Amino acid sequence: MAKGRLFAALGAVLTAGLLTGCACLGSGRLKDEEEILRLLRDYEAAIAAYDANAAMDLLADDYQGWRGSGKEGIARMVDMMKERNGFLEFDLTEAVVTVEGDGARVSDVVSLVGEWESSATYMLTRTDRGWKIKGMEIQR
Repeated sequence: MAKGRLFAALGAVLTAGLLTGCACLGSGRLKDEEEILRLLRDYEAAIAAYDANAAMDLLADDYQGWRGSGKEGIARMVDMMKERNGFLEFDLTEAVVTVEGDGARVSDVVSLVGEWESSATYMLTRTDRGWKIKGMEIQR
């Protein structure tokens, strides 16, 4: 009888350990997804504040944006938006984050720039300074 309780207790401890271990293994992906979505929100906020430097700090050094524009294209876009009192707004409710190693994709990001709405996919890369936006593709 005591042996049975001992094995039952050991079984419970092992099961709890396995479940906890599984949860910990999966949390890395969740943490990446949270960081990536926060990065996109920070990018949105930097552009809303017309802060080109803050927006460019969130981009990878080899950033390639829409139509092959680099970081300087983002600075021009922010300046143009400031002149026109424009804005950028993201809808991330349907966004799908896919993380593979040191790369990630966020698809189905609905972007509203003024009255122009589009869907975009953002490519990201993990750097020694955290996740950075590596590029984007617009789907109309």
